[in-house]
Amino acid sequence: MSTNKTQYNSKLANYPRPAIALTAIAYILLGYLESLPGTFIPPVLYFLALGVLALYLMPYVLGLPNGRKSLQDYCNDIRLLPMKPLGRNILLGLLLAALTLSSIFLASLLTGHFVLDWSYVPALRWVKGLTRGIWEEIFFRGIILVLFMRVFTKRKAVFFSTLLFAVVHLNIMALSPEIFIDVVSIFFMGLLFTYLVLKTGSLLPAIIFHYVHDIFVLLVQNTPGANEQLASTLLYAFLWIALIIGAVLTKYIVENWSTKGSTIWVPQE
Repeated sequence: MSTNKTQYNSKLANYPRPAIALTAIAYILLGYLESLPGTFIPPVLYFLALGVLALYLMPYVLGLPNGRKSLQDYCNDIRLLPMKPLGRNILLGLLLAALTLSSIFLASLLTGHFVLDWSYVPALRWVKGLTRGIWEEIFFRGIILVLFMRVFTKRKAVFFSTLLFAVVHLNIMALSPEIFIDVVSIFFMGLLFTYLVLKTGSLLPAIIFHYVHDIFVLLVQNTPGANEQLASTLLYAFLWIALIIGAVLTKYIVENWSTKGSTIWVPQE
C-alpha cells in the first residue's frame, strides 16, 4: 500500500477512496445525457459536460487527483501532458487499433458470413467515439488511476482501475453469459490501455487507440447469419491474442524509439 503522506490543498484529494467513488459516480450519472431525446444533441451535450468536469471542475473545484492546480500541472499529473515524442505516440495508437481491428476482421472472415456494411460507421458514431476515446482515458487512465496509485501498489492500482473501467460498461439490465464475456474482454482491453499509458507516460496513444477501435469495431465484426457461438469464440480468441501482441509491440517500440529531445513525464505533487 502507498505510504504517501502528502497533504493536498483540497480536502477531497486527501481521501482518495471517496474521491475515486465520486469521480466514477459523476462519470456514470453524466452518461444519462445520452439517453435524452434527440440524435446529435445528447451525445454532444455528454461530450461537453464531461469536458467541463474533466478540465474545469476536477482541477479547480474538486482539486483532483492531487489538489487544486493550474491546468498545465493538472494535465501533467494525469499524463495528458506531455505528448512527446508525438510521432511515436500517434504511431502506437494507430498501430494498436489496426492490430485489434484486424484480428476481429480476420475472425469475422473465418465465419464465412462477413458483410461489409458502412452503415455501421455513421457520423454519430464518430461523435460518440470522441467521448469514449478522450474522456474515458482521461478519467480512468488519468484521474482514477492516479488516485488508485495513492492507495495501492502499482499492480493493484492497475487491476482495480481497470476492473472499475470494465464494470462501468456492464449493463445490469441485460445480464447474460455473453455480456459477462464482453466485460471480461473490456477488462483486457483496459489493461492494454493502461500499460500503454504507463509505458509511454502519455494518454495520447491510448486516446487514439481507443477512439479508432471504437469507431470501426462494429464494421469489422458484422457477420449476419453466422453461428453466434462460433463467431464469438473466434472474435474473442483473436482479439485477446492481438492484445498480447499489442503489449509486446508497445514494449519493443517504446524501449527502442529514440526519445532524445523529448520531455520525460514526471509526476507532480
